[in-house]
Amino acid sequence: MKYCSNEFDEALDSLGHYQIYPDLKPWVGCEYNASRVKILVIGESHYLDVGSTYHHNPEEWYAGVTVSDKEDNGWIKTRNIISNGIKSKWKSKSKTIYRNIEKALFESEADFHPSSTAFSRIAFLNYFQRPAEQTGKSIKVSQLDADVSKSVVGQVAKAIAPEIIIFTSSLAYRHAKRSGLLTEFDAQSIKYTRTPHPGMPWWNRVSKAYGNRTGKQHFIDFVNSAVKIEA
Repeated sequence: MKYCSNEFDEALDSLGHYQIYPDLKPWVGCEYNASRVKILVIGESHYLDVGSTYHHNPEEWYAGVTVSDKEDNGWIKTRNIISNGIKSKWKSKSKTIYRNIEKALFESEADFHPSSTAFSRIAFLNYFQRPAEQTGKSIKVSQLDADVSKSVVGQVAKAIAPEIIIFTSSLAYRHAKRSGLLTEFDAQSIKYTRTPHPGMPWWNRVSKAYGNRTGKQHFIDFVNSAVKIEA
């Protein structure tokens, strides 16, 4: 069964960064356009296998590094990662972020059906367009990373026109705010928020930052508020 849509690929393929790294194109669910609320979830970044260094230099990475001959090139294939996770029901530990996002969506008031996958109705991409230097760690953000990420994510938002955006990375959210990207979303009437990483303990911890709710509950409540506006 197909869960991912190619509907927006003509626009996405026109982005220079995706011409260099087509595997970084966002996941867009096959029912995204039919969803009651069009949701874009933004993660932080991909990372590569222990010992890989070919992505460490930002200038070289954005100029274009050949990845087709690299053994860990599957680690940056956004659509394959999610497709494989759906098929395996997110069994791998590395898929915890996706599993917890899906659980939260199922618990929301949006039109997600547990018999299928919530990812068929949402879009997902990582904010930073270069993999993190260390496996499982946050990227060391250079100015070039910040500039390219703002540009690419901004163009993706224009292409797929989400109604709400949920940042599941505080680092990504801070850079989006600092760069002025959030102001662009305001101008496009896109609602947005941030949550803790769904794969981290903070996802299930109560925090004053989220109105004395857990990160998960904040995620659900934000989706529900958008559903009520659309109703």
